[in-house]
Amino acid sequence: MIDNLKITKGIKLIISLLIFITILQSCKGQSEKPNYNPKAIEFNNKAVQLMQQMEYDSALILFYKAIEIDKNYYLPYSNMAEIYLIRKQFDKALQASDKVVEIKPDLAEGWTFAGMLYDRQGDTLTAKKYYNKSIEIFDTRINNPEKKKDLTANRLNRAISLILLGQEAEGKDELEKLKTENPDDLKIDEFLKINKQDYIRQLIDNK
Repeated sequence: MIDNLKITKGIKLIISLLIFITILQSCKGQSEKPNYNPKAIEFNNKAVQLMQQMEYDSALILFYKAIEIDKNYYLPYSNMAEIYLIRKQFDKALQASDKVVEIKPDLAEGWTFAGMLYDRQGDTLTAKKYYNKSIEIFDTRINNPEKKKDLTANRLNRAISLILLGQEAEGKDELEKLKTENPDDLKIDEFLKINKQDYIRQLIDNK
């Protein structure tokens, strides 16, 4: 069976950096998986392989084919955003990220990521709207008993969104609470050390 949740190594590193339960985890956490077109999934996965070989132009062609077949399949847009980030084509990365949240508006992490791109481009007003939207969705998840197994991840992601929004004290306070509850989680220590600009620089500029 084709793995329709396949994403590139670079995106996995980004997720690892910020513990964003992004495209991959959002689908895994649903009781019903979206019914994407198998051919679109095939094109996406072949494109991912090309990305791993740094054949970005060929990968983009296949991502576009996947989108043409299934306009509700948002993973190609996420992967395209990574190519544009690698190429420092931030406007195109932002367009692709906006398509992700347009297609899947309940993806809180997608709003956070797009917000960071808006911040990177200097549009702080839109960035704040996106961060607030992500926090709203995280709050809904946190209060949903059916998502209890993802509670820590959602609280962590919400704390990051708060920091990005400029509410660093509140965000860091939540991280401190999470550290108290999860004393062996060393990643939380790293998050406590960095600020908003560090997040954006590491995620967007890969520095």
